[in-house]
Amino acid sequence: MISWIQTTFQKHTKFFLLFLLIVITIPFVFTIGAAPGIGQAGHKTLEQEFFGYNLGNEQQARRIMTDGSFSAQLRGAYQASGAQVQQYSLSRVAGLALADQLSLPQPSEKEVSAFIAQLPAFKNEQGNFDQQAYQRLADSLKDNPQFSVADATRVLREDARLDALSKVVSGPGYVLPSDVAEQLKRIETSWTLAVASLDYATFEPNIAATDEVLQKYFDDNSFRYEVPARPRLSAVEFKSADFTPANAPTEEEMRTFYNANAARFPVPADADKKDAPALSLDGQPAVTDNFPKVRAQVEAAMKEVAGRNLASRAANDFTVALFERKVAANSAELTQFLSAQNRSATPIAPFTFDSPPADRPWLANYAEPIGRLGNERFFSDPLPTPSGYVVLLWNESLPSYKPMFTEVRERVASDYRDGEKRRRFNEQGKSIREKLQAAVKAGQSFADAAAAQKLTVKPYASFTLRQPPQDLPYAAYGALQTLEAGQVSEMLAESDKGHFVYAAEKKLPDVSPSNPRYAEVRQQLMQYTASANESALLNSLVESELRKSAPATAAQP
Repeated sequence: MISWIQTTFQKHTKFFLLFLLIVITIPFVFTIGAAPGIGQAGHKTLEQEFFGYNLGNEQQARRIMTDGSFSAQLRGAYQASGAQVQQYSLSRVAGLALADQLSLPQPSEKEVSAFIAQLPAFKNEQGNFDQQAYQRLADSLKDNPQFSVADATRVLREDARLDALSKVVSGPGYVLPSDVAEQLKRIETSWTLAVASLDYATFEPNIAATDEVLQKYFDDNSFRYEVPARPRLSAVEFKSADFTPANAPTEEEMRTFYNANAARFPVPADADKKDAPALSLDGQPAVTDNFPKVRAQVEAAMKEVAGRNLASRAANDFTVALFERKVAANSAELTQFLSAQNRSATPIAPFTFDSPPADRPWLANYAEPIGRLGNERFFSDPLPTPSGYVVLLWNESLPSYKPMFTEVRERVASDYRDGEKRRRFNEQGKSIREKLQAAVKAGQSFADAAAAQKLTVKPYASFTLRQPPQDLPYAAYGALQTLEAGQVSEMLAESDKGHFVYAAEKKLPDVSPSNPRYAEVRQQLMQYTASANESALLNSLVESELRKSAPATAAQP
């Protein structure tokens, strides 16, 4: 099967290219110190040994992350965060080192084939190995400079070996009979519910907001209105439009660019209708050359790319020259330097990162580089913007302060009304719940009781949490942990609604070992426990190895 896989990887490449581009761009940041920028001390080679790898080496660190990302995706971790993938990637390396220590043999081709066949990425809806799914996933490895066929084969072999290691270190995954019974109750209990909802948007209580009330609210919550320390900056902009080449690219350059990026230039629908493909001599549709139809777009795109690249180069040259001149912040020398460079520094009104200037919302993304600016290092590296690049100049740091009530009165009034509305909405929910429960206890139907309170009601008949209704409000799941038949839950508040869950019927499952589901659930819990044991072991190895090369810290008094 391995030889077939290698052949397939070599023949199919397109679909998986996008997948790998997404995977490889997942952030991979180790806390080993920030790299120095212009004006800092000399560059140093960071070293952090980790089971034979140097995490301070960008190439080696990227390989660990890329391998782990590829492996995680094949195992179905499509929603994993960057931090989760990073931890998994490090755990893979620790597991392979442990396999070497335990002298586990390399897997045979048969074992690798069996491992591949059970990967979630290659299974169909029936849970069987799907060759077409495999081929779609394998479609992009050909000519991929960042992840080759050999890399994919190596990762698959390593994961097959890690699968064998898992059976050794995870243990039996022992669970108590009471754990099985509780899990059966949780997922196999049959519920018949009715959910009544109160709309928050239409709840409009009469809220009086006098100055006296607002002043007290401001005094009690003044910390919410404190303006934090913030910088006063100027911006030196390098707009791509100012660097766009006047001359058009050559026809050969444009055609080469188009062939490499054809998906970026779809042919207009009306052009397709006018130019129906002709038939070739053999009666088959002739290959249509779409380049002439989108030539103008290709030229514009190439000019835009060229302009942005030139703007980036100019911004970098600017910061290098600024560093070499060793001018000081807010100095006459800086003014002279800007004049000599034919550049102007545009003042930016002081702002906080949660409220950037309306014409420069992208500043909110640069809290870290801006936070490093000060009198010693007063200019940033070139930062990309929608229109090109910008170099930010620090002018001063404004201290935090507490505004007067009159300065923020409108904001205080809005916050007070929002808070008071939410408080009264919750109080209304408590009152309604008591009325609903009393009405049901007196024999009235829940639907009639809810209608009397002007609530909308939706029933959900005979379901289990193993196969819940798709439209059941998320808040309702929490209520089922403690709700008994005949009870109405407290109001469960979501962003725009409050829900009351009524348990019309609750049927507990058979929790004895004679229930066929008992063995299935027990096996699932054992696998989960075994997996948790393995993860705990590998995570402890990762932490221990990272601790060995962590920077020394000063002893605490």
